[in-house]
Amino acid sequence: MRQNPKRLQADRPNLARVAGEGGPAAEPTVGEGGRPRRGLPLFWKLFAVQLLAAAALLSGVLLLMRQQTATSFAAYVEAHERQRLEDVAERIADQHAQTGDLALAALSVRELRRRALLPPPPADAERRRRRLRAPLTVLDADLHPVAGVPLPPGEALRVPIVDDGVTLGYVARPPLPEWIAPDEVGFWRRQTEALMRAAAIGLPLAALFAALIAAMVLRPLRRLSAGTAALARREFSLRLDANRGDEFGRLAADFNALAAALERYDRNQRQWLADVAHELRTPLAVLRGELEAVLDGVRPAGPAQLQSMQQEVQRLGGLIDDLHLLSLAESGGLPLARERCDINALVLGAVARFDAPLRQAGFALEAQLAEGEVMASVDAQRVEQVLANLLGNVLRHAQPSAPVRISTAAAADGSVEVRVCDGGPGVPADALPRLFDRLYRVESARSRHGGGTGLGLAICRSIVEAHGGRIEARTNAGGGLCIGVELPAAGTRT
Repeated sequence: MRQNPKRLQADRPNLARVAGEGGPAAEPTVGEGGRPRRGLPLFWKLFAVQLLAAAALLSGVLLLMRQQTATSFAAYVEAHERQRLEDVAERIADQHAQTGDLALAALSVRELRRRALLPPPPADAERRRRRLRAPLTVLDADLHPVAGVPLPPGEALRVPIVDDGVTLGYVARPPLPEWIAPDEVGFWRRQTEALMRAAAIGLPLAALFAALIAAMVLRPLRRLSAGTAALARREFSLRLDANRGDEFGRLAADFNALAAALERYDRNQRQWLADVAHELRTPLAVLRGELEAVLDGVRPAGPAQLQSMQQEVQRLGGLIDDLHLLSLAESGGLPLARERCDINALVLGAVARFDAPLRQAGFALEAQLAEGEVMASVDAQRVEQVLANLLGNVLRHAQPSAPVRISTAAAADGSVEVRVCDGGPGVPADALPRLFDRLYRVESARSRHGGGTGLGLAICRSIVEAHGGRIEARTNAGGGLCIGVELPAAGTRT
């Protein structure tokens, strides 16, 4: 069969697009300048996202811990220093009860001994100052210093000096950030070092877990990618492991369902092509034989030979027309001129056309029609074609052992059912679902002596489904075959 060069040229973009959807001939995606666009692999993207998330979480936890530690540490230092000031204030009060002088009482206490009112230490003495306990200051009731070192600016920590219920003055120390004891400095340093060690250990662990999670996510994706590539190579028998309870398991199950559907489709297409080739080969072989016989002078080019060749040409043309109609119907391109029609009238027209041929072949044709008009929104010409195919199927394959009945009935929902039943021979139960397949014949049960292309029932199904109806075959009570056609109600659009 010759191919149309323009058709092939027009199909090249489609072929290139199909190959680009996963086939080995797919071209890489290009960016500006025609260079291939290279993106970061998904593993590193997942790894980076998870590592950044873990680092942000770890940083937040460490910052929170640091702030919490600082708050707790400040509360601890304040409580510790307040206890020290209360002890000093109590001793000053005891000394005041003996001396009656607040300054002398303060200087008799060890923490304030030999510490007169001196200026604050210079900046270069900061390191030495921080090695000591925070200096104390004694204030009188009017907050004037009487002993100790001057207080730097800021909110000082003060404890009252009380003797017999009378507040004599206060013991104060500089604000907490100004003076930190060696043990306090050590505690703060140890807490900071512990937090840094936790960060140093946690970040590599986060990187390890990020890599493991990325690998776990990518493993089924790689299998799915390999399976998709296998489907592009037409390896439709491949199946993925779907024994998972997560989304990847459902995705693998969907992939397996797709592979099974493609396998069935590929098998049907191969069988379809083989059957079409077989059906075309028979009339072509007869034509070739007749022509060669005439050309070789074996037979004269008489009316009988020409009529035989015309019959084969008609059969060949009928097969091509049926294939074209079936292709239109299955692709959704079959045009339907819908109108409100009386199905009873269409059935009576089909009965009138086939009554004589059926009676001549020995069949008794009976029509059982519903009362009144049975309306449906259909293409009258296509429905007549369905009825003609069903009655022609009876004429070619059935035996006149029982009457042929064609009936109509209206359902409660407004749909219309048409049935064509013959007297046999019947069809095996396992063959009933395949009766409407293209070029399928049950050779052992229903002979093909009457000819036919084997596409009649397939065309009937396509036309009925294009109307939004359905067609089914079942065994007749008398042992024959009964085919039922259900058409939608009038006004229904699909």
